[in-house]
Amino acid sequence: MKPAKAAIGRGALPHMRSRPAKMSLVVLTGWLLLSVVLAGCSNRGLQQAQEEAAEAKATVERLKFNLEQARKETSTLRAEFNAVRQSRDELEEKVARSIEERNQAATVAQQAQEVIKELAARSSGQAGATAALEQEIAELRALVAEQQALIEQLQKDAAAEATAEPPVEPPVEVPEEPLPPEPNENP
Repeated sequence: MKPAKAAIGRGALPHMRSRPAKMSLVVLTGWLLLSVVLAGCSNRGLQQAQEEAAEAKATVERLKFNLEQARKETSTLRAEFNAVRQSRDELEEKVARSIEERNQAATVAQQAQEVIKELAARSSGQAGATAALEQEIAELRALVAEQQALIEQLQKDAAAEATAEPPVEPPVEVPEEPLPPEPNENP
């Protein structure tokens, strides 16, 4: 006869009979044997009582054995339960750490994405400014080229004039007489 196994839930262990219940069983068996012995005085009654006593004793031994097995099983189940609880606690800690790491990684990724957007915005603004500066540089180079060509032309003209004789202008004579006063002037 195997003891019925109780459903094991979180924190629940199979119900075990207490020591007083075990003692009551032994005392009850003893009284049963005594009453059977006293009830019949004949050999047949005595033999039957002895057989019942032997059966009761065997039942008590089976119950003791079953009780010991149940205790061993309870001890094993407690150990397994504690191991499972410890594993669960460790897994919960790992999950919590993983969630924290994931949240940190998400934050870093979001910050990186914002920096990328900011740099892209700056880049597009700088591209427009760069294009405008390149246009201005091209215009200034064209102006420098025009000025350089003009300078070269003026240098050629100046060199040509320097090699040719300068025209002689007649001297201007200055009269030595004083000039008449102007009509609006007061002497």
